Amino acid sequence: MNRNIFQTQVFILLLLSLSYIFCTGQVKTETYFENETKNKRLKIPKPQGLNKDAGLGFGIQDKEGNIWFGSYGEGVFKYDGKFFTQYTMNEGLNSNIAYSMVEGKAGNVWVGTNKGLNRFDGKKFENISIVLNNTNSLFPSFFNNSAPAENKVWSMMVDSKGIIWLGTDDGVYCFNETIFTRFLDNQNLLNRDSLQLKGIFSIIEAKDGKIWFAACQSEGVSAFDGKTLSNIIPYKDVGRTDRILEDKNGILWFACVFKGMGRYDGKTYTKNVFNEKAINGPSNIIEDTKGNIWFDTQEGLSYYDGSTLKTFKESDSFPNRKLIPVFLDKAGHLWLSSKGMGLYKYIDGKFISYSE
Repeated sequence: MNRNIFQTQVFILLLLSLSYIFCTGQVKTETYFENETKNKRLKIPKPQGLNKDAGLGFGIQDKEGNIWFGSYGEGVFKYDGKFFTQYTMNEGLNSNIAYSMVEGKAGNVWVGTNKGLNRFDGKKFENISIVLNNTNSLFPSFFNNSAPAENKVWSMMVDSKGIIWLGTDDGVYCFNETIFTRFLDNQNLLNRDSLQLKGIFSIIEAKDGKIWFAACQSEGVSAFDGKTLSNIIPYKDVGRTDRILEDKNGILWFACVFKGMGRYDGKTYTKNVFNEKAINGPSNIIEDTKGNIWFDTQEGLSYYDGSTLKTFKESDSFPNRKLIPVFLDKAGHLWLSSKGMGLYKYIDGKFISYSE
């Protein structure tokens, strides 16, 4: 009798345990599914934060074809061709203000914010501290072996060798996705003009292998040829420069925010190519598959076909005269943004809205 009672009690406890494990698993699955569903939308939502003028500033396309957009206040968005999935501090970002993004050679998506560097693991973001390896330095620092805890990552670029370059408030870093080094600590580097490379807003690798840097202030535009780092265009000629573009002909274009569009042919720098009004200039530049150079101006969205400048007007069924080109996808479609999280794709002469 007692034995039967004991067996019954054990059986009940086993059922309760299994029920608890099953229900716990269900709750976790449902919570994750609900979070994923909540973050997915057919279009980009309007700003939810305090900054109602928040917008999308840049984009990349990963190896799987997903398009990622970074925003100034609303985190980042992944577009899979149907849904936009939003990632914010709730998904591990250290800030919702994103400045830069690349996909590394290993397939990780890296995001730079006003608080530092983040890595996406397929589901969520993780903050990655910049801890230095000083073995390549002529004078290793034993007391300053890491970047500041909050270090704005303004720009990123993956070079032809798979090295990620980061332009930060604290200087330029090189990262092979395992080890960080400070670029200027390289003992083989000849820094002819004693440049500091702080606050670099744009980094590119040109077709000839040179690395170009555009500084926010003081140092203008500089280039590294593999051995020597030199100032090429002084700050007084370019001012704050948000973007560098190399076109299909090897010409460099500079988005000089307060000094118009700049152009460098390898020998001569031309200031304010399109005669922008005083203290105005573009914030971004994109080249399309036809070789047209797209950029934003005070008068509106424009493109240059090599001989003629075209500026969109209201009569062109233009949705917003303040559109900024942010990305050209692998299909050759141009994506543009506007304040208030506006997003448009330009295809077959039409602007298609992707924002709520």
